This record gives sequence, structure tokens and C-alpha cells, in this order.
Amino acid sequence: MNNRPAVLIVDDDASLRAMLSLSLKRAGYPTLAAASGAEALALLATRPIDCLVTDGRMDPMDGFELSRRAKTLRPGLRIAMVSAVFTASDSGGSPIDRVFEKPLAVSSLVAWLQQA
Repeated sequence: MNNRPAVLIVDDDASLRAMLSLSLKRAGYPTLAAASGAEALALLATRPIDCLVTDGRMDPMDGFELSRRAKTLRPGLRIAMVSAVFTASDSGGSPIDRVFEKPLAVSSLVAWLQQA
């Protein structure tokens, strides 16, 4: 039985979403994917998800707003942002646990997911 956390990947870029989803599945993580913040919130409301990995810059709901709303739905949710624009210092005051810079080294994300 796989005890790895379920991961929701949110990115408005379909190719990045697919690449990250495939990479995490190959690493043994059950994944779901969403193209928008609204789609992500609908999945969070109905599916067992432990970790959220979101893009920073999306319209109309960016990764910061998504993280705030997601944390309201799931207080124990771990949240990571992957962004070419935002850095860890930009995440102050938001519930984002970790910011990864693009281009993403998937091994870094997997290492973060493995942390308790």
C-alpha cells in the first residue's frame, strides 16, 4: 500500500501540469491536476488531498489567493508554490510552506514531499 501523500498540481500551463504530474506519479505519488484555482478548490472540497503544488502567476486567481482559500478548506494542507516570478520572501503572510523557483528540479519537490 502506498502511504505517500496525495498531491494536487495546479498550473494554467497544460504542458507543465502534465510534466509535473507524470514526474510525481513516477516517483510514487498519487496526483490530481487542475488548470485553475477554482478547479483546484472544487477538488479540495471533494477529494482526499494532502499537498498542493501551485503555480504562482495564474488568472483570475493567483497561487497566493488559492493557497489562502485552500488552507481555509483544509487547515492541515501542505502548500508549495512553483514560480519563475515569486520567491520565498514574496510568500510572507501567506500559508505557502515552500517556494520553488522555475525551472523546477523535480527531485527538490520530491524531497520536500518526503518530509513529515
